[in-house]
Amino acid sequence: MLTKFESKSNRVKNLAFHPKRPWILASLYNGSIQWWDYRMGTLLDRFDEHEGPVRAIAFHPTQPIFASGGDDNKIRVWNYKQRRCLFTLHGHLDFVRTVQFHHEAPWILSCSDDYTIRIWNWQSRTCIAVLTGHHHYIMTAFFHPRDDLIVSTAYDFTIRVWDFSALRKKHFPGPGSAGGGGAIGGISSGMGSVGIPGAAFGSTGGPGGRSGPGGITGGGDERNGPAGDLFGSSDAITKFVLEGHDKCVNWAMFHPTQPLIVSGGDDRQIKIWRYSETKAWEVDTFRGHYNNVCSVLFHPRAELLLSAAEDKTIRVWDLGKRAVAQTFRREHDRFWVLVAHPTINLFAAGHDTGLIVFKLERERPAMAVHQSTLVAVQDKHLVTIDLATGRETTGPLVKRSTGISPLPRTLSFNPTERTAAIALSPVPAAGPNATTSADSAAGVIEIYHVDKPDEPLRVPGHAAVYVARNRLAVLDKHAAAIYLYMNGTKLKDIKLTNSATEMFYAGIGKVLLSTGTSVELWDVQQGTMVAELANVNNVKYVAYSGDMSHVALISKHVITLANAHTLQQTAVVHETIRVKSAVFDGPVLVYTTLNHVKYALPNGDSGILCTLEHPLYLAHVANDTVTAVTREHKLVRMPIDGTEYRFKYALITRQYSQVLHIIQNSNLLGQSIISYLQKKGYPEVALHFVQDPATRLDLALECGQLDAAHEAAKMLNKPEAWTRLAKEATRHGNVALAEVAMQRVQNLSGLSMLYYTTGQRDKLAKMLAIAQHKGQPASAMHNAILLGSIEDRARVLAESGLTSLAWLMCHTHGLTALADQIAAAAGIEPEQLAQLAPVVAKVTGDAEPELLVPRRVVAPIAQSWPLIEANRGYFSGHAATTVAPPTGAETDAVAQQLGGLTVADDGWGGAAASLAGAAGASAAAGVPLGGGGEHEDASDDWGLGGLDIPDVPTPTTQTSAAAVGGASSTTNDFATVFSTLPMAGPSKKQSWVHTSPRALDHVVAGSFDTAMAILNRTAGITHFGPLRGTFLALHAAAAAYVPGIGATGSLELPLSRNPSETDPLRSQPVAPVSLASIRAGAMADAAQLTQQNKLAEAQAQWRQAMQQLVVVADEEGAAAAVATVREYIVGTSMELVRRELEASDPRRSVELAAYFASLQLDVVHKRLALSSALAQANKNGYMSLAAHFARKLLDLNPPPQVAQKLTALIATADAAAPAHDLPPLDYDPFHARPVCAATFTAISGGGEGAKCRFCKASYKPEVAGRVCTVCEVAGVVV
Repeated sequence: MLTKFESKSNRVKNLAFHPKRPWILASLYNGSIQWWDYRMGTLLDRFDEHEGPVRAIAFHPTQPIFASGGDDNKIRVWNYKQRRCLFTLHGHLDFVRTVQFHHEAPWILSCSDDYTIRIWNWQSRTCIAVLTGHHHYIMTAFFHPRDDLIVSTAYDFTIRVWDFSALRKKHFPGPGSAGGGGAIGGISSGMGSVGIPGAAFGSTGGPGGRSGPGGITGGGDERNGPAGDLFGSSDAITKFVLEGHDKCVNWAMFHPTQPLIVSGGDDRQIKIWRYSETKAWEVDTFRGHYNNVCSVLFHPRAELLLSAAEDKTIRVWDLGKRAVAQTFRREHDRFWVLVAHPTINLFAAGHDTGLIVFKLERERPAMAVHQSTLVAVQDKHLVTIDLATGRETTGPLVKRSTGISPLPRTLSFNPTERTAAIALSPVPAAGPNATTSADSAAGVIEIYHVDKPDEPLRVPGHAAVYVARNRLAVLDKHAAAIYLYMNGTKLKDIKLTNSATEMFYAGIGKVLLSTGTSVELWDVQQGTMVAELANVNNVKYVAYSGDMSHVALISKHVITLANAHTLQQTAVVHETIRVKSAVFDGPVLVYTTLNHVKYALPNGDSGILCTLEHPLYLAHVANDTVTAVTREHKLVRMPIDGTEYRFKYALITRQYSQVLHIIQNSNLLGQSIISYLQKKGYPEVALHFVQDPATRLDLALECGQLDAAHEAAKMLNKPEAWTRLAKEATRHGNVALAEVAMQRVQNLSGLSMLYYTTGQRDKLAKMLAIAQHKGQPASAMHNAILLGSIEDRARVLAESGLTSLAWLMCHTHGLTALADQIAAAAGIEPEQLAQLAPVVAKVTGDAEPELLVPRRVVAPIAQSWPLIEANRGYFSGHAATTVAPPTGAETDAVAQQLGGLTVADDGWGGAAASLAGAAGASAAAGVPLGGGGEHEDASDDWGLGGLDIPDVPTPTTQTSAAAVGGASSTTNDFATVFSTLPMAGPSKKQSWVHTSPRALDHVVAGSFDTAMAILNRTAGITHFGPLRGTFLALHAAAAAYVPGIGATGSLELPLSRNPSETDPLRSQPVAPVSLASIRAGAMADAAQLTQQNKLAEAQAQWRQAMQQLVVVADEEGAAAAVATVREYIVGTSMELVRRELEASDPRRSVELAAYFASLQLDVVHKRLALSSALAQANKNGYMSLAAHFARKLLDLNPPPQVAQKLTALIATADAAAPAHDLPPLDYDPFHARPVCAATFTAISGGGEGAKCRFCKASYKPEVAGRVCTVCEVAGVVV
């Protein structure tokens, strides 16, 4: 049995497969209906409207509905798309046992404990027929798959076959409505010598039967003959009554193609019945179940019978051999129902605690490909197919028997000698008491000559591969050995270090072994292991690239990509559904799941190529054509489009010319391509595929293409778009574009700061006038401070009602005339001013007043300031949309609106008064006042048109803004010098992230996210909080910092292992930590603390060493170091707990000391642990245990005086009588058991329970799902 899905729930009473989707419905005894996706293993929904157990369930073959029936006597019809009950059919008076939809008519068939069978029209929601005749509870009723027949079983020990052809004619008159009787006569038996003639039954009587309820019409039986017409039309009549069971008949089912019926009942027997047009008789009886047979059915495609019973078994019966072929048993669960999928080779069984979906045999074809030749087992023959020409050659017969027989598992082809070694599955026992030979139990290897129909040469073994011209390596997984054969003669035995479950070809003279938890590469000629890859579980299949440089290790849901020669892992691909097959197309892996053809790049990136209706097993991929084999072992060819993975592979390998060629000559579209390019740092390439303005804006801003971003922002015309553009333009130093974007959203404060930092004082003065006009005193004061104008500051303060501050400012800076005007306007008398003057003088003292103004920009720049541009890369001139430099027309409107403003002469003066003059001078020079604008967007939304602001005369005061500083005459020189600075190259840290697969290199580069992703994928790390300090320390240790000048900050210089390398892409980061440094540092310090009995400090130091080992877990020998540190952390933790319990719980103290002494420690610490355990056992009276530890100490060669004492203690313990009054210890010195690292108790049951994914600490199963208490960075899994 090949289990595909298993669920846990209440008792399952019935099951129903969906004919097309991977769904199954389960009706439960607790009143629920569960809807499962057995392919994904997820519960899609549940329905709970029935009251009491639900015994019946059925999908409609084509409509999105299903029906259910239960102990509430109701039949409910549901719509699973709407996820609700559509309606309820009322009519049955007792439990409803089964329901079924007719395959053509809109009918539902149901049976009940009220002794009736009903046929309902679910469209009109009415009962159209009631079939009576059974005299007790009716257990099942099912339609014939083609004919107008119904078979039913009941508690009256009988099986009835009903003919409802009259009902069909009544509701569907016309041609093609002939009844089932006419169709039956033409069906051949097809059973051969299996048939045993039996008596035809013509009576309906049964022992203990009682008549059904009266008043139900529509049915009759054969004893009444034409009497049914006396009381009404007989729409359905009893055609046959089959008697032979001694107790209740629980189940009966038609054969899908032959005139046969199978039944099972409480008499523990399974009977096969044959029927013709006129009679029916018993053919055969199968016995073997030890309890009630609940369900039985014919295999849809083989001469097999399946039965489920309350004896907790499912049995497979071979109809040809008339015996049990296989038996599947559960320990505690009785089986209640067994169903077959209508179209594919799947079965499902319901039991006391859930359901199971399974296959009886493998459907994967055994095949091998050598260059352009495919050798496969097809239709029981060995077939050779030329993939280039499609020519097919049929070879010798492989599979001869029927029913359950050894199936070809794998095939290895020898192109030199034209032979094929086929590994067959172990032969199952033929019955419950049958036995099999050792060779059959281990499997058989059959060696065929492809071109000759000779008898195969057979050798025992589980798997076989050709490793040389005439050398066959055979795996015996029970003996943990590889046998090397030549022409059937054993040449060599190779004993394996670990027991292997599978073996694969790995090149000439080499094989790859899967041990269940790792993969090993063995050299068969040398008999040695070459390489090993750990933490790869249950590898079932492998695929090698054409040059044998890459290998894909395929598990149930995981594909591990590795170097084929060193087994160094390069990437891991996880799938939610099962991986079926894989082949390489160059360096790219193409693989299939149950419903997709997908690809995986060498770095682990994957994608979908197409969707499959049925699973395929890939044999070859070339020229965008997939050659595969179906489950029916038919060869198919299917076109695919490999442009996407070729594009991505060229991108990650930096074949930029190939990338550009694909962009220009193919039609790559889709959000996945855009997301991938963004993720890999190529937004300029993604711009080529995007038309949506919002997405184009995101990509353009990310890659720094401001022209494309400007065009996208104009198309969007949203405030958030202009705000983002202004921020990015400011960061890039594009003054004109930043100005336009800020004007679009009226970001006045941003414009003021932009004008100040670029030295555009005329525009800053204009911003002051705008703020005053809008009545924004805070903004006006801000602009006045930036301009350094005392007059404007005083005016803003006075207009805001702060006349005292305005007067004080003017008086302090010597503007006495302006101060007097402010005092007069505020109504302050001269006498009051005279009194204030000494007070102000006293406060200021002899200090000369100094105007604090911001530093003035030396070289005003209106175009762009001197920033080093970001490198746009190879595709900046090809992939992105290029926009011609805009003209100055964009800001003409702004210049016209703001340049023509006039400010009234109110006697204040100030920098704002120079506004008109600046506008006139700019216009005279032919430069628009809007900023020499390169862009054409006008500031139409400022709302300043038609303002009448009078002119203000230019102030003559010595402390005016004009006196603060003037514009530099070297502006153009500065701009020229800075604009010729070199382009920035790629960062070393960025190149480390892109080129290195090591987590340590990513930590050093500061890319903690990618480092955590690598650690999660390769080491199973899930909790990164404890690693924060380690990450930060390693990142800081991998760079040098040069102090800056003034306020420029420090300069960071990343350190590399190859400093002479000038190409950043070939640079390798320095490794601040290594396995050797951890051994010599943290581990050595922890060992010293342990020896000094400073266990708390030692525990913290060991844990720090464990966390440092996380980032070097990929180094050789790291696993052994992790195991050592794990033992010490567990040991010190147990000893600390023991010391707390020593006085209160002596028994527990002895246990913990014994556990500590059993750990794998260094000799020095082992001696201390054994001494502690000996002292605890001796102190508390456990003399035999003390003697055990004394013997352990003697093995460590202690000093002579210590050895003498230990010998005396052993003699005393041996002479002492056993102490029966001591509480027993959960410790066996002769049978060591693993200790749970969370509870510090022994793990019982003979297994290790759960384990930490990283440090492999042992835990009890109930701890699964928690964080490991040893390493604190990984989870505990079973």
